[in-house]
Amino acid sequence: MNPKNAHVVVIGAGPAGSAAAFGLVRRGFRVTIVESRAFPRAKVCGEYISPAATETLEWIVSARALMAGGARREDLFVLEVGDRSVEWRMPRPAWTLSRAALDDLLLNAAQDAGAAVSQPVAVRSVAYEEDGVQVTLADGRVIGASIVVHADGSGRFDPRGPVAHRAGVIGHKRHLRGAGVEGLRMRAASGAYIGTVGVENGLATCALVARASLVKRFGGDLDAMLVALWPAYRVAWAEGPWMSCPVPGASYTGPGHRRSFRVGNAAAGVEPVGGEGIGLALWAGQTLAKLLDPGDPVRTQREFARAYRRRLRVRRPTCRLAAAALMRPVVVRAVAPALRWPRATLAPWWALTGKPL
Repeated sequence: MNPKNAHVVVIGAGPAGSAAAFGLVRRGFRVTIVESRAFPRAKVCGEYISPAATETLEWIVSARALMAGGARREDLFVLEVGDRSVEWRMPRPAWTLSRAALDDLLLNAAQDAGAAVSQPVAVRSVAYEEDGVQVTLADGRVIGASIVVHADGSGRFDPRGPVAHRAGVIGHKRHLRGAGVEGLRMRAASGAYIGTVGVENGLATCALVARASLVKRFGGDLDAMLVALWPAYRVAWAEGPWMSCPVPGASYTGPGHRRSFRVGNAAAGVEPVGGEGIGLALWAGQTLAKLLDPGDPVRTQREFARAYRRRLRVRRPTCRLAAAALMRPVVVRAVAPALRWPRATLAPWWALTGKPL
């Protein structure tokens, strides 16, 4: 089937969905993006974009446009445990930008390339047939398509249902103002880890991943918990409310129909350490756009699954191991003497998560 005769509906306009839409339109597909929320909007995310995804990001949005949107370049990494810290200048700088700004830039790029956008409107259901799919929206419209791409973070409208998340662990995020955050800072804490990085307009992102049992111990008071884990934290820095969501981490979940594809966290996730979540989403959208053959979707599914599993093979266990260590400060303290030589200790982790040296 000629791409010009194929219509693809992308559910979700985050990094994975917009990257897929952008690439598919560039190949000649007719693409409709359906997004339930109005942009710009806040999203639970660390807002540090892995250097492993720099080329993909700049393929969609130029470096000049990123800078104009408020994005920053960051190459300082600081690992904290108790009152000790280790600093390292990373081999390649990363982009930092709030999800509100990033997702808006990506969606605008896809729309400027030629994708149609229905927003804000939720999907009510997806019906799968042998010769196509029917996507019914909450406003009653029905969109017929050849292929549906699930980029909604869960894949709940795929026949296999939503992807699994890590049990007993919750991700939280809020912006801070006046915190004076320099570099990407990762703090080890008992039962949690904290990541902070500066973004646009003088804000800093505070991403907190914690065991549900720890949150319960503080009665759900995330500020009180954060003060206990990070004594320097001040509630007065808070800019906006806390937001929470499950933590991804499932292995690759394939689609349940030959005309269905899953990308980003709807397909698989990595522990949110070092910005690999956004990087994986951008890569997944770009890769599917390159591989999609509407005349043989089953073969495309096989090729995409192989590529996805290769991408996760080392990254997923490496990020999981880093997260497990950060939730056990005693482990970080034990290896702290070796961290005085970050090129010998942190650089291997950097490489194992796919970042260029």
